[in-house]
Amino acid sequence: MRTVLRKLSRQQVLNHEELDRLMEYGGGLRAGSPPSYELFYERYAAILYHDYNVHLPRSNYSVDDLYDFLLAHPELARHLRAKPLDMAMFPVESHDYLGSAQGLDILYNTVLPALEYIQSLDPKSRDLPRPRLSELVIKYESGNPLKETGLKTHFNRLGTYTFISRLQSVRYLRGTKASQDRIDVVAGDLLGGIFTNKAKSIYYYIYLTENDRGKASHACRVLNRDLYGLIYED
Repeated sequence: MRTVLRKLSRQQVLNHEELDRLMEYGGGLRAGSPPSYELFYERYAAILYHDYNVHLPRSNYSVDDLYDFLLAHPELARHLRAKPLDMAMFPVESHDYLGSAQGLDILYNTVLPALEYIQSLDPKSRDLPRPRLSELVIKYESGNPLKETGLKTHFNRLGTYTFISRLQSVRYLRGTKASQDRIDVVAGDLLGGIFTNKAKSIYYYIYLTENDRGKASHACRVLNRDLYGLIYED
């Protein structure tokens, strides 16, 4: 692992196997040694995000957990707009996250606006496709046999969303890299995304478990919100 960390510090390109090993190593630190993980985060989070579009959570509690908690307690989201933050209203495991300047910024400038937008929608447009009934399928186009660095990690993160049945890389974007990674609705059962690493941008498909335009739009909102902090409007 020292060789991989040395390469990362020198901003030398990691191959997909090295990146996978690094993410497994970071996950072990996050679960078993929070002080070591904090050091790992401070040293490498910015490099991983800039060069490989890999997001490291700052702690065991993440923005995804925050979204889930506030979606389950919508009255709390409304309360936060009217009164100062009261840590006692949140789970104990979230306190370190919300006690940081980054956590507060994400709460008030990303999470709350996204939730307010979602709550303004017709309830029927908030449904997600059903959970998949079989294993996730991942395919890579023939021109990408080695799975572009960071793409496998990105697909693994997407695979945690059970309304996704299949992920498939399609092609490289011609010309310059995309200025912003995002996901859009292609059809009732299909989304299209752009992933960018240090070298190039790659277009990929996200196949959903149901063919329903309304559910596809909400799945698209959820993914853009969780992955990029974007508010998607169909």
